[in-house]
Amino acid sequence: MLAKKEIFWELQDIAKENPEILKPDAFFDWMCRNYVISQAVGIRSFIDADKKSHSLWRLLYEILENPGVINRTAHLRFYRKVPNGEWLGNKTFNAVVGEGAQKLGQMAIRADLRKLEDSCERIRKFVNKRIAHRTSPGQIRRLPIFNELDDALKVLDGIFCKYNLLLRAQGLSSCEAVRQYDWREVLWEPWITQDSQLRP
Repeated sequence: MLAKKEIFWELQDIAKENPEILKPDAFFDWMCRNYVISQAVGIRSFIDADKKSHSLWRLLYEILENPGVINRTAHLRFYRKVPNGEWLGNKTFNAVVGEGAQKLGQMAIRADLRKLEDSCERIRKFVNKRIAHRTSPGQIRRLPIFNELDDALKVLDGIFCKYNLLLRAQGLSSCEAVRQYDWREVLWEPWITQDSQLRP
């Protein structure tokens, strides 16, 4: 999802630099609509509260229901085979949970759940009332904007990385990866050549 976001905004820059590609705008509009739908559905899947779902929201809720499941002792076990492991484990636990704290507190988990819900709520409603189902126009007052999609992704990324560190001792600052190739290469050649039968 973060890679899709990167391509989407780079595509906007390309269009700003060369507005001629927007005439006619049907293809560009189609790409933008598909981006919004796929990102919104993806974000919605992270906050699915259904008991049968495997979502970030469900993970946080189950941690909340099991007080003390994220604790210093369990976290330090991940570092047993690492040089200076106990020191490193304590340092990371202190940085995320708090200096000297023995477990991740209920208030911190509730705050993460609230942050997740608040950042994704408008998008959840949009998916439920406009993408997955069609409700009457008055059921949704304002559609989410692009920045709200980006903000929700940023919150998801941060919370995911935090619990990935606590539950697996994998210290990612972001799930955003450095692309190993230039996706724009596809745009360097005309898609329909002069001698193509598809050309009118």
